[in-house]
Amino acid sequence: MAETEQKPLIFIFDDNEAIRRLVRLHLQQAGYEVRAFEDAIEGGQAMLETPPDLLIIDVNMPYMDGLEFLAAMKTDPSVARIPSIMLTSRTDEETEMAAANVGVARFLTKPISCDDLLQAVQQVLSRTRVGGVLPGRD
Repeated sequence: MAETEQKPLIFIFDDNEAIRRLVRLHLQQAGYEVRAFEDAIEGGQAMLETPPDLLIIDVNMPYMDGLEFLAAMKTDPSVARIPSIMLTSRTDEETEMAAANVGVARFLTKPISCDDLLQAVQQVLSRTRVGGVLPGRD
C-alpha cells in the first residue's frame, strides 16, 4: 500500500471481544484502518457518521443479528453499496444462503487463518474499487 494512498476503512461487528481484537490486529498489521464494535446498533450509528469501505460482520450478536442488519442496511442508499464479509461460527447452508440473499460478498467461517481473512478482504476490496478509489471515500 503506497504511503500517500488512503488506507481502506474496515468496520468489524462481533460481540466476541477476542475475535474483535484478533481480526483488528491482523487487519491493522496489514495496513488497514479498523474500527470494531460489539453490536450492530453501536456499529450502525458509527457507519452513518463515517461509512467504511468494508464491513466484516458476525451473524450472532445482541439486539440485531448480522443478517437483519445487512438487510436493513441495503434499504439506506447512504450505506447500501458498502460490501460485507460475514465471519461466523455458523456453518449451515441456510445461513450461507441467507447471507447471499442480503448481498454478502464472502462467507467465512470461524476459526479462520490470518492469511485466509486477509485474502478475502483484499479480494472484496479490489472488486469494489472504481478507478482505484473505493466508493463513498474522498
